[in-house]
Amino acid sequence: MFKSDSNPAVSNSDENKTLILAAAGSVSPVNELNAVNRAALCKSATVVHVQRNDQLKPEGANRWLMYLTEGSLTLYDGKDEVGNIAAKSAESLQPLFQDKSAYQLAKTQTVAKIVKFGREQLDILLREQQKNAITVMDVQVTEKDNAVFDSIMAEMKMGKPSMASFGEAATKILMCHSQVAGIPELAEIIQSDPGLSMNIVNAANKADGGAGDSITSIRGAISRLGVETTQRNLEELLKQNTIVPANDVIERRFRRYMQRVALSTAIVQVLSKELPDLQPEVATLVALNSDIGELMIIEHANKNPEHFAEDADLDGVIDNLRTIVSGWLLSDWDFPEEFINSANVARDWYRNHTGDITYTDLVTASLLIIQSEMPDGQPSSIPNADNLLLARRLQQAGIDLKAPTEIMRAATSKLVNVQSLLKAS
Repeated sequence: MFKSDSNPAVSNSDENKTLILAAAGSVSPVNELNAVNRAALCKSATVVHVQRNDQLKPEGANRWLMYLTEGSLTLYDGKDEVGNIAAKSAESLQPLFQDKSAYQLAKTQTVAKIVKFGREQLDILLREQQKNAITVMDVQVTEKDNAVFDSIMAEMKMGKPSMASFGEAATKILMCHSQVAGIPELAEIIQSDPGLSMNIVNAANKADGGAGDSITSIRGAISRLGVETTQRNLEELLKQNTIVPANDVIERRFRRYMQRVALSTAIVQVLSKELPDLQPEVATLVALNSDIGELMIIEHANKNPEHFAEDADLDGVIDNLRTIVSGWLLSDWDFPEEFINSANVARDWYRNHTGDITYTDLVTASLLIIQSEMPDGQPSSIPNADNLLLARRLQQAGIDLKAPTEIMRAATSKLVNVQSLLKAS
């Protein structure tokens, strides 16, 4: 990998130990390990001193993850110079030769140092860490929480949890759905209402005795039920589940929820098109359902309006119970694992995650973008994306959360198209 005059240093010297530990805490994906596993990986890591004008090639990159920690490198694709990497830059935090199609050779401009970590050992430690991870949710409940949760539990025990629809949205859908001929347009209309979407998918999953695979998109649900059956179910569901908010607090929160889910879903659709391994239709349904527990909480708060005279009363119950109820319902209705995972961890802003970008990551990204670009003016625990691991990982995939203008423009354009469908009656 290195020319013969390169000088591998003795990796257990105090200076090199310090360099290795510092690198392990900053380079990706090594920094996703916890402190104990990082220390274990560092025991087999080495520091290589590279002389000026030496060459580095990707041979052995399947065994090692290599990082530039001092000096600089010039990158070549064949004989063509294609870039530079300097130590302590954002590029130096990623493994050298990670994308072998981008460059196949690097030359040192000055004396440099490379830290090498064992790839196989890292993979093993990351897998074990993920497998052994235990999430504990410590929630301090109040009388208001208990009133809502007891109401939800009673409904779940009966096996008939209902998904509320907001009156304005339901009216628009009822007025226009029969005028829509195609499945794509009908899917767009259904997706404008999270509760209706959930119920239509559940109905499709129960069709034919529930013998088919779990539905992962609204279009898939319509295809299984048939357009006419879907439209009949749609009318029945909206008439049964449309609610009138009992007070201004509940109405304001219902509107906030509907607006946020609509925008989050549109953003996720836009982002998923940048990632060939993810399907926009599946991403759409994941985003629609990720906070479905909030919808249930609003509906059951509406049955106990005396507890919710102030916005903070309802906001606190939602913050405490949203994740629990969302995961519970999706699991109870046998939704696929990626849907349940999104409900459980999409709001875990600081989570470590390895592997490819997931639907859950896109939902998290959408919430970060909304908070950054269109906050609703209410107190929020959603952090700035700048220092999150997810933001760096998405940037590697070509999605820059620090420059969301184009993403927002494309998402709002989608919402305009949906609104135009709902006005066609």
